[in-house]
Amino acid sequence: MEDHSFSKSKEEGRKIWKSLQNQWGEAFGFFGGMFSSLIGFIKQQFWGFLIFAIIFGAMGGTYAWMKKNIFRAEMTVSYAQLEKKIYGDMLFKLNQLLDSKQYASLSEKLNMTEAQIAQIHSIEGINIHNQPLVKDISVEKVPFYIVVEVYDVEVLPQLQKSLVKYLSDSDFINERLLLNERNYKNEVTHMKNQMVYMDSLKMLLLRDCSNLDADAVINLEKLNKDQNDIFGRIRDLEAALQFNKNIEVMDGFIAHQNPFSRMMIRYILMGLFVGAGLRLLWLIIK
Repeated sequence: MEDHSFSKSKEEGRKIWKSLQNQWGEAFGFFGGMFSSLIGFIKQQFWGFLIFAIIFGAMGGTYAWMKKNIFRAEMTVSYAQLEKKIYGDMLFKLNQLLDSKQYASLSEKLNMTEAQIAQIHSIEGINIHNQPLVKDISVEKVPFYIVVEVYDVEVLPQLQKSLVKYLSDSDFINERLLLNERNYKNEVTHMKNQMVYMDSLKMLLLRDCSNLDADAVINLEKLNKDQNDIFGRIRDLEAALQFNKNIEVMDGFIAHQNPFSRMMIRYILMGLFVGAGLRLLWLIIK
């Protein structure tokens, strides 16, 4: 009985394996036929594809040759007020004016001539992760980058000054900076008065040096330490007053250009693919 069941199972396995072989054979035949048809079609239309690819590849190369040179430059800036996204929005609006060729409006905002504005190709803000600044909703006070593309590098120095002024010059920011300046000056005045007061205390303690006790020595040491701390604070406040700015340039614009050969190859390849695609589309429609 067991031998009969085993033989039966063995026979069913052979049938299943044979059925799978037949299905594989049909599948290979189907895909092989498709591949052979594709090869035949390509051979038949080879010269047509080649001519279209060469024509559009040459057009792409010609466009790259005639295209204006574009120089890219990055500027690293730090900031004190507002958030990064607001600056990203402000830069995005400038780029919108560029895209719509509203050179007069952009000239007014950046205080540059329209001839200088016409030499700017794009303006963009990105964060330290190389992401668009308009999408950055983080609140960490870390520097960000202003990236511009220009046709003439001579406009970069003026563009740098104009962008810094544009991002910094608002009523809200100016009021905050004035408030900071008043607070710093008031604290410096208070700290200097504290220094004078401590000097008078030290003079009282030192009037009779020969009779100084241990408590007087401890008090003098404490006064000296406190004066040193106050002096350090005054120094920090005066430095803050000197650099009481919203936008500070950490690394200015330095222009660079992608190699011409790389751009040429890119446009030629794009032309080749477009030409082949258009030839295929024409054959389908035909």
